[in-house]
Amino acid sequence: MRKIIIALCLVLLTVSLSAMFDDYEPSPRARAMGGAYYSVSNNADAIFYNPAGLNSAENNIIVGYSKLFDNDFQVLNTVAFSMQLPRKFGTLGIGLQSMDVDFQEVNLYSEKIYALAHSFNILHDIHSNLDIGYTLNMYHLSIDGFGEQPAFGINLGALATVHQRTQIGFTITNLNNPSVGEDNAHDLPQKMAMGISYHPYTDVITSVELKKTLNGKTEIHAGTEVKVVEMLYLRCGVRSEPTSYSMGARFDMYNILVDYGFNTHTIEATHHFSIGYKF
Repeated sequence: MRKIIIALCLVLLTVSLSAMFDDYEPSPRARAMGGAYYSVSNNADAIFYNPAGLNSAENNIIVGYSKLFDNDFQVLNTVAFSMQLPRKFGTLGIGLQSMDVDFQEVNLYSEKIYALAHSFNILHDIHSNLDIGYTLNMYHLSIDGFGEQPAFGINLGALATVHQRTQIGFTITNLNNPSVGEDNAHDLPQKMAMGISYHPYTDVITSVELKKTLNGKTEIHAGTEVKVVEMLYLRCGVRSEPTSYSMGARFDMYNILVDYGFNTHTIEATHHFSIGYKF
């Protein structure tokens, strides 16, 4: 009986910390930049943010790991892969995001997102560029003792470059308003994000963005990334709702990317790691 009570408390705590299929910040780079990443997205993790950014991504794979809020029982795992298609067919992205709550080797609660994304260019000249992208998400919710529920969502994104140094990003998440649970009782969060990033100098990025949940709060995100030396990048950021500060770094060696992101929270800080490879 005691184990059952503890298990139920863990599930309830997880649900209270975040909404079902919430934005768990699947990229340590984005986390370190305060979440201001929708106008920056240019690697495989763009599939989780702005799919239009995939068209700026190289062929790469990224694997991420984090214990959310430093909880041993709440683990986030991600895999993202991007591949440039031949000719002018754009870029293809494949991703998996898994948030699991485990207790004594039993998976009590699991949220998985299987994502397939495509990005392509519709405008390119010497001064400007416009990429469009979309993501098809299959959501899978599993609660021990209560069965499993699937759902399908669609994300749309656009990323424009103006005068080479300024990028404007826009994304709509769950455009089709999907829902899960018995009798589809739980709507998955619909969000809009838009922002602008500016490159004042070579290898320096600053970004400010707004993210709004439909019929909900508006969040402000701001972050910066600086390339210190050839192999080292440093990042920092801030966000609202709740107020949180973040920082992180990247080590880029022989096409191997090692990223670390850290952000504070009113409950406990989160540490986030990933390793990737460019090929």
